Order: sequence, then structure tokens, then C-alpha cells
Amino acid sequence: MSKLKHLKPAEPVIDRPEPARLLEGKPEFRSWPCSGDDPVQAGFWAATPGLHRMDRTGSGIEHFYLLEGEIELTEEGAAPRRFAAGDLVRIDPDFQGTWRTISPVRKVFFYVDP
Repeated sequence: MSKLKHLKPAEPVIDRPEPARLLEGKPEFRSWPCSGDDPVQAGFWAATPGLHRMDRTGSGIEHFYLLEGEIELTEEGAAPRRFAAGDLVRIDPDFQGTWRTISPVRKVFFYVDP
């Protein structure tokens, strides 16, 4: 079995935040997963402007690279932090806070749940 894999995006999955998590706007999410049940999930993700709560309870770690757009992440008890195209961001396990999409965003992500 080859140790080299070519990951191809699947058809997009369209979603929105659950009503209880929605704080502002009508954001729409699109994700293109590129890996199946591997320990490392990878893919592309896009969102339209809006604000929603995030609850990352658990052990997963996400790294993502912003291809375009601007976001603001606010961890509970901390000041908001802005990120834009070209930024590489890591979200550690148990992150609680909000995600604001300021301008339409696209990212490539890698999620590891050890």
C-alpha cells in the first residue's frame, strides 16, 4: 500500500450555525472534505459574514490557513483577535468563544483528534 495519497475535495456540504449559536447575520458555511475517516481531517471551508458561538469541547486541534477574507476570533475572557488572508491559525482543544466572519472567507484546514 502506498504511503502517498492524493486528497481530492468531495462535493460541498452546505450548513449554517444552529439557531442557539447564531448571534448576528445569516452566515452560510460550505465545506469540501478531502479525507475520510483518517485521524487527520483535511479540506476547504468557506463562510459568509456573520457571528456565531464556538464550542470546541474535546481533544481536537485545528490548524487552518486563510486563503481569503477576514475573521475575528474571541476566546471567552480574552480580547478579540483578527486574522486575514495569509494567516495560519491554531485552535486548541476546549476553545470556547465566538467566530465573526467580517468578509467572505475561504480556508484550508487540518483537524487532528488524537
